[in-house]
Amino acid sequence: MVIGLQAPSIIRLEYSGIMERILYSIDTGNINSLLMAAIRLVVMNTIRALPIYMGALLFAEGVGAFQSGGAWWIRWFIIFLIPCIYEGIYYLHGVTYDFGVPAITMTLVVLIVSKMKNLNRSIAYKCTVVILLLFGVEWLDIVPILSPYHFGRGSLSDLIKTTSYLNHANEIFNLLGISVCIICVVNAVLLAHLLNLYTVEVHDMEQNLELEKLNHQMTMQIMENRSLREIKALVHDLKTPLTSIQGLAGVISISGDNDMAKKYANYISSLVDKMSTMVNELLNDDSQQTIRVEELVRYAMAHVPQLNSIGTFELNVKANPAVRVNKIRLSRAIINILQNALEAIDQETGYIKLTVEEGHGNVILTVIDNGKGFVGDVENIWKVGFSSKNSTGLGMPYVLEVVEKYGGTVKASNRLDGGARFVITLPEVNGYE
Repeated sequence: MVIGLQAPSIIRLEYSGIMERILYSIDTGNINSLLMAAIRLVVMNTIRALPIYMGALLFAEGVGAFQSGGAWWIRWFIIFLIPCIYEGIYYLHGVTYDFGVPAITMTLVVLIVSKMKNLNRSIAYKCTVVILLLFGVEWLDIVPILSPYHFGRGSLSDLIKTTSYLNHANEIFNLLGISVCIICVVNAVLLAHLLNLYTVEVHDMEQNLELEKLNHQMTMQIMENRSLREIKALVHDLKTPLTSIQGLAGVISISGDNDMAKKYANYISSLVDKMSTMVNELLNDDSQQTIRVEELVRYAMAHVPQLNSIGTFELNVKANPAVRVNKIRLSRAIINILQNALEAIDQETGYIKLTVEEGHGNVILTVIDNGKGFVGDVENIWKVGFSSKNSTGLGMPYVLEVVEKYGGTVKASNRLDGGARFVITLPEVNGYE
C-alpha cells in the first residue's frame, strides 16, 4: 500500500511518451501511434494500481478479514481502504486517480478473491488472478462506447478516446478494449477454476497420505498388540514345561536312583527342546515343525476360553494327519476364525462346530456357525482394512497370508441355513509317526 501511494512519483507520466504519441496521432492521423499510446497508458495504469489492490488483498489475508468469526468492522475497513488510498495519492502528489467503475469493480474483485477458500493454499494464486482481472478491466478505460457509463474519466483516457473519434478509429478501440478485457477475464476465471481443482486435489492427496500414515501406524500398533498377545500365550504355554522341569530337577536332586535321574533328565531335555521350538516359531516366521492337526486345533482352542460360555461348541476330529507349519502362526489364524464366529453368534443360542478331516492328501479344517453370516461380497473380508463390525480389518487377511504361506487355501461362504463357513485346506505330511 505504501508503494501504491508513492507510485505516481516513481512511474511518472512525462517519461512514458504517451502524450507525444497522442499529439503525433492528432497531427498525422496515425492510428498505430494512438494504439501504442493506449497500450502504454493501460500498462502504466495497471502498474500504478497494482500495489493498491495487492496491498488491500494482502491486508485482508493477513488479518483474516473474511474468515469465519472475523470482525465485521475489518471487512468494512477493507472496502473503504482502496478509495482512501486514492484520496491519499491526490493529497500527496496532486494526481487524480479516477475512482470510477473499473476501480469499484476491482474493489469487489479483491473482496471476492479474498473469500475464495480453496485458493488459500498460496497467496500467489490469488495475486495472479487479481493481476489478470486488473489488466483486463484497465482496458475498458480506452473503450469509447463505455464513456457514458463512467469508464475512462481520466484526462489521458478521455484524450485517447477523443483522438480515436477524430481519426475515425472508434470501432477499433471498442473492439480492442473489450476483446482484451474478455480474454483477461476468461483467463482469470479459468485460472481460478484450475487452481481451485488443483488445490482440492492436493488437499485430497494430503488427506489420503495422512490417512495412509494413520492406517500404517494403526497396522503397526495392531501387529505389536498381536505379537504381545502371542508372547503372552507363549509365556502361558511355557509355564507347564517350566513347572515340570522345576519339579523333576528337585526329584533328581534328592533321588539316588541313577536310572530314574537319567529318565527325568531326558524328559527335561525334551521339554527344553519343546520350549525352544515354541520361542523359535514366535520369533521366526519361517520356522516350522511337523505336528498333528488335533494337537494344533486343541492348542488354538485353549486360547479361546469364550468357547466354553456359548450355547454349543462341538469339535469333531474325523482324522488326525500331520502338517508341517509354524504352530504359533497357524494357531493364531485358527483363533482369528473362532473369534470371528464368536462375534457373529448369539451367546445363549450360538453354535460353533470345528471339524477336522482329510481328503485327497489334504487336511481339511471346517468352522461353521449359526451367526449373521457375511454381508455383501464375501471376498471383501480378505482385503486389508475391510470390516463390517468396526474392527481393524486385519484378522482375515492374516489368516489368508498364513494359510497360503504353508501351501494351503482358505475359503469363506454363507451357509444356506444361516451363518458362516470357513474351510482351510493344508497339505498333509505323509509317513509321520
